[in-house]
Amino acid sequence: MNLSKEDYLLEKQKLDDTVKEVNRQLDEIGVKVTDESESLKEFQRLRWEIDQELDKGERYSFVQENDLRINILNEQTLKARRLYKVKDNPYFGSIIFNDENLYIGITSIKRDMDYLVMDWRAPISSLFYDYELGEASYTSPGGTESGVITRKRQYRIENGELKHVFDTNINIDDEILQEVLAESSNEKMKNIVNTIQAEQNAIIRDDKTKTIIVQGIAGSGKTSVALHRIAFLLYKMEYLTSTNVLIFSPNDVFTEYISNVLPDLGEENTLQTTYHSFAASFISEYYRVEPYSSFVERYYKGIRQDNDLIKYKLSDDIIPALEAFTKYYTKAARFTSDLEYKETVIPIMELNEYLFERYDKMPLFERVELIAEKINNRYFKGTKKDYISILSRLYKIANFKKDYISIYKNFFDSLIFQDSYKGNYRKHENMRNLSKKVINYEDATPFIYMRCLLEGFPYKVYVRHVVIDEAQDYTYLQYKILRKIFKKAEFTILGDTNQTVNPYYHYENLNVLQNIFTEDSKYLELNKTYRSSPEIIEYANSVLGLNHVSAIRKNINIPVIKRDIHDLQHIGRDIKYLKDKYKSVAVITKSIEEAKLIAAELKKKYPKTSVIDIDTEKYNRELVVAPAYGVKGLEFDSAIIVNNFSSDTCHAKPT
Repeated sequence: MNLSKEDYLLEKQKLDDTVKEVNRQLDEIGVKVTDESESLKEFQRLRWEIDQELDKGERYSFVQENDLRINILNEQTLKARRLYKVKDNPYFGSIIFNDENLYIGITSIKRDMDYLVMDWRAPISSLFYDYELGEASYTSPGGTESGVITRKRQYRIENGELKHVFDTNINIDDEILQEVLAESSNEKMKNIVNTIQAEQNAIIRDDKTKTIIVQGIAGSGKTSVALHRIAFLLYKMEYLTSTNVLIFSPNDVFTEYISNVLPDLGEENTLQTTYHSFAASFISEYYRVEPYSSFVERYYKGIRQDNDLIKYKLSDDIIPALEAFTKYYTKAARFTSDLEYKETVIPIMELNEYLFERYDKMPLFERVELIAEKINNRYFKGTKKDYISILSRLYKIANFKKDYISIYKNFFDSLIFQDSYKGNYRKHENMRNLSKKVINYEDATPFIYMRCLLEGFPYKVYVRHVVIDEAQDYTYLQYKILRKIFKKAEFTILGDTNQTVNPYYHYENLNVLQNIFTEDSKYLELNKTYRSSPEIIEYANSVLGLNHVSAIRKNINIPVIKRDIHDLQHIGRDIKYLKDKYKSVAVITKSIEEAKLIAAELKKKYPKTSVIDIDTEKYNRELVVAPAYGVKGLEFDSAIIVNNFSSDTCHAKPT
């Protein structure tokens, strides 16, 4: 609904007043930061000049004062950074709740005791996302606050100028949302604070559930929801900082793609990794770990390999087999002679008593370390040098060695494996693979699990929240390992079983993960897509056999075209057509070989064509050629999906 001239002038005056206040505060903070910086330098100079004259208590007081001054300076700098982000766009919505006019933006703006703008994460701001006009309530620190929303308004502000403002009574299909969805995709993911929908908001603001597992279709905003959830928790939870949050991304390209969202929301970027990098940090016995993309490539290249064994190594069946084998290996462990060190003899009976009675609740190799520590403290001076020597001698008199490659190979020679594996075992091929310098992807996780069962799972105490994106690409065993390593952390897990690219492993439903995250977990589904057009969704539904997926974007009346072609010339014509209409075009293939072949031809006409492969971090998005697993989570204005040189041309953002 359009505003009256009087209302429009009032809104313009409100905006001008808010922008002026932000600029005033930025100037004020600038002066404070300059003065504080100079004062801190002078304080530190004085401290060093009189250091020799200070006693221990005085030095401690100086350190405390120094830390306090640095914290104040950092807080002022952070406040300035947040205000600077919003100085030209201070808010995006407002509501009148119980006759109080509340403006909502990315960060709060306060003048004296009055809030000119409320932070979108504040409890009262949830009213903007969750309710239409009428009765509404929200949960505040003091309890439930109820009332009536009599007006809901949205704004389009650019460079401090009011471009568009209107009243609305709806959330899902409103004008601002449709404008945002119609925009061309960008090189970086954008925040969605002005278009968060009620079902997304419920996930973002859930600060009670320890583990949230989300099954969301392509384009449902899973990743955006996860990042905004982290921003909300950083705002809400005093114990949580960006250095306590770890995000698992599918690849480095995706990590770069999402790198702007949290800073745009006024927060620092969190710790980020890929499962490949994480796994590599646990495996020092091999030169490197095969990346997930290379593993998938092996399948699509049609390389001769034991696919049945690969499937088994990734399956849930290997979990009890590995557990049974490590129990057997531990039970068979023995010290075979007395320990002699520095004229002291510890009898074999005493050593084995330690091994099987005193420390029997611990993993095998942790027991040996505890025995070495016990002997060192009891009989010697407890020095580190003695401990290392004792530990080394213990392994020399044991019938087991801390050789994980040999132990892992022994698993495949065991009766436990033979009883568990139902395929035709090609031993020579498997042993040859395990003897290479690079451990295959399918072996990395079982190897880590076996290792942790024998030496204990390391506890990453500093990580308090873990985000796992593209959850369908992780096996059940990978989740078991992550849960044990981050045993005190909360989890946000998001994926779509219909987007699985692993040819050997597939979830029927992600709710099975609740069997691992048993303590206060919740499974939710997002079935509305905000990225793809209705035409694409209709086509995807027919391919996947789905009927519950719906598109929020309005019909753009551009159909999905299926062609039956077998040469690059036809693809080139489609690319020319799409480049004339859209800012970005993606050619999506099954394998990296196909991608490189097509890109080589395209570069003759389009020299800036980018190929996304294992090592890609940045790319020119105007024309990208990549295998499907390389563009997971990314957005393009148009796409050509090549299937053995038969292309499906989508004239909109792909699903």
